[in-house]
Amino acid sequence: MDELTLKTLCLGPLANNCYLIFDRQSKKGFVIDNPKPCEELDNFIRKNDLDILFIALTHVHFDHIEGLDSNPFPFYVHKDDAPFLKDSRMNGSVFFNSAISISKKPRIYNQNGILRFCKYEIQILHTPGHSPGSVSLRLGKWLFSGDALFFNSIGRTDIPFASEEVLVRSIKEKILTLPDDTIVYPGHGPSTTVRQEKDNNPFLA
Repeated sequence: MDELTLKTLCLGPLANNCYLIFDRQSKKGFVIDNPKPCEELDNFIRKNDLDILFIALTHVHFDHIEGLDSNPFPFYVHKDDAPFLKDSRMNGSVFFNSAISISKKPRIYNQNGILRFCKYEIQILHTPGHSPGSVSLRLGKWLFSGDALFFNSIGRTDIPFASEEVLVRSIKEKILTLPDDTIVYPGHGPSTTVRQEKDNNPFLA
């Protein structure tokens, strides 16, 4: 983990977090979520001569996928969210006066829940509730929770295909069981820790 660099960009009208992780020695990296085409991200990749291997999606709501068709990188998605890519009602874009449909074919996360990056293993934790195929991505002490868990909050469940009961169960069974010092990087807002959310999140009491 000491060889890895994490860069966070806040993008788009909904202030989405886009994460770029790369190995400083090999210059290989990957991106978590792709909210919109981003010149800052493209320039950073070029300036640092990075080889981006893939994009890992936490889920397929429109504000996390808008930039997919504009870049050359393959991307991964959970099978339960894959239908959202082409359906503007399912990905929510139609409700924001747009109609996003991703034409690129996705790769599906392996059933074994492991995605390999250089010498590292990224653990794919299925954390449904905000969407059927929401996942949280664990890399060492870093957890990228998408819109499942936020600082002192949880993802929206007043939207189609969402369930607060399912989401809370996902968080309690898949995230709060991780070590307390796990750093949680959400899809929106500031980072937090598992201990912080155990002790202070009112939705998980």
